[in-house]
Amino acid sequence: MSQEMNPTLDSLISRAEKLARAGDKQGALSLANQLVAQHPDEMKVWSLRAYLHGRERDYAGAIADLSTAIRINPMEPSLFCNRGQDHLSLGDYEATLIDCGKGLDLCDHYDNDYYRESLMCIRAEAFIGLGRRDEVLADLAGVRDGLKFWTNRLRTKKEMVAECLRLPA
Repeated sequence: MSQEMNPTLDSLISRAEKLARAGDKQGALSLANQLVAQHPDEMKVWSLRAYLHGRERDYAGAIADLSTAIRINPMEPSLFCNRGQDHLSLGDYEATLIDCGKGLDLCDHYDNDYYRESLMCIRAEAFIGLGRRDEVLADLAGVRDGLKFWTNRLRTKKEMVAECLRLPA
């Protein structure tokens, strides 16, 4: 497993991302598949392919690839954030809670809050889906007012709190 990417691999990953953004889904996925075959121990190639699957709403494919990336590097919080988001998209709230919890643990481990609000919003959305009002409010208390975030749709903290307050107490 190589944590340091070589410039050629980095540029190929960037090329695949650009192809996807330009609408060349097949070209992007073909390149990602080649990279996975050539570099099966690189977390970033699995994450790339997961991203491409997610763009196509193939959340099961994205989860499978993120699971491989996590086996390669179980200490990367972004992987748990992304997989939690994909579980949420499938309505698998319990798996969402597990991934968000692991991601938040890693934020604590690294003393780095870069993914914290994202993880808390995703987890709050899962708690809404489960009708767990107190947990929603606890997570959203740690999120900035005015924040807009994509959970299963573009939402504000205010909208999520309002939906939560409509849940049975």
